[in-house]
Amino acid sequence: MSVISGLFSLRVVRKSSWPLALCAGLLGIGQNGLLVVLPHLVDLTGLTLSTWAGLLLFGSMLFLPASPWWGKVSEVRGCKFVVVAALTGYLLSFGALAAVVGLMSQHALGAGLGLMGLILSRVIYGLTVSGLVPAAQTWAMQRSGPEQRMAALATISSGISCGRLLGPPLAALALGLSPMAPLLLMAGAPLFALLLIGGQYADPPLGVMPHQSTRFHSKLLPFLCLALLLAVAISLMQIGLAPLLHHSIQLPDAVSYHLAWLLSLAAVSTLLAQFLVVRPQRLGITSLLVVAGMLMIAGLAMMVMGNLPVLYAGIAVTSFGTAMATPAYQLLLNQQLSIGKGAGLIATSHTLGYGVSALLVPLITWLAGQDHLMAGAWSASIFFFMITLWLVVIFKSESQR
Repeated sequence: MSVISGLFSLRVVRKSSWPLALCAGLLGIGQNGLLVVLPHLVDLTGLTLSTWAGLLLFGSMLFLPASPWWGKVSEVRGCKFVVVAALTGYLLSFGALAAVVGLMSQHALGAGLGLMGLILSRVIYGLTVSGLVPAAQTWAMQRSGPEQRMAALATISSGISCGRLLGPPLAALALGLSPMAPLLLMAGAPLFALLLIGGQYADPPLGVMPHQSTRFHSKLLPFLCLALLLAVAISLMQIGLAPLLHHSIQLPDAVSYHLAWLLSLAAVSTLLAQFLVVRPQRLGITSLLVVAGMLMIAGLAMMVMGNLPVLYAGIAVTSFGTAMATPAYQLLLNQQLSIGKGAGLIATSHTLGYGVSALLVPLITWLAGQDHLMAGAWSASIFFFMITLWLVVIFKSESQR
């Protein structure tokens, strides 16, 4: 009887996390899909590109206060509750966005009321969807068991990467039907995800392990700094691509073409790292972090050179490294902080990193010009590697005590 119950418990622990990855992928589809339809949104609403950029940034910045809060909720109410709430918020936010844009395109809604409606849709998005990825990660780790948590995180990351990869072509195909079609697609996609999640077993909330804390403390700062620096490096790298391409390519259409291919290559490289290295757990956590830092430095150094073939190779190497880094520092953080709160804090640090990058872009441009944005990303990767080496030294000294 004990053998049968043991096999049953093992089967429960090993439940697939791919339904959760599919839900997390909606975040990537929504973010990258909106970027594709942005010029059409400007035409449909009459609002400026700067206004739309501000709306998108506003929704993302609401992740800062909301992500840690949802992390706490997942520990009390369970991850299924948070995922369902996030998917419902995703549906409502994109549904409201589509409705307001449709009314503005028909001149049935003025610019003032329309802008208020768009702000409301982004508030719903930021305050609800911010819980999706942390809850999916925590739920996947619950299902995987302690020894397979790195693979579980890689599964969720793979879902997000697939969403970012599929978002632009799906939005482009939908645009062939109607300018409103991509928004309707994004609003309808959560319905399928809600049906999928509705049939999933609601694993009980994770209890706090003896080695974990339930409160923030100073020992967590290095891991949060790693998450922030990774986001800074990625953001500056993406923004710095266009200035580098302009050096060797003069035609704007050709620059856009290469940008699309470079970002697609980055997504593919990320998926390869998750499937070839992270999911099989071929490296220990600290080794994964060290190798990731080395790859980031090497890849961004190649990209600083600006040569087109080397640029392609550099973004592949950099993306491979960043995909290895994220689960490593998250698992290290979870050794000291409860999993739900840890996932929320990592998401907050990533958002802070993108905010810091937004501040650094005009500063670097003013001091050294747009050509040095990639050098700024390379500098962030160096700081990332320095903190990593410092953590390795601390871990070794603690293990020798």
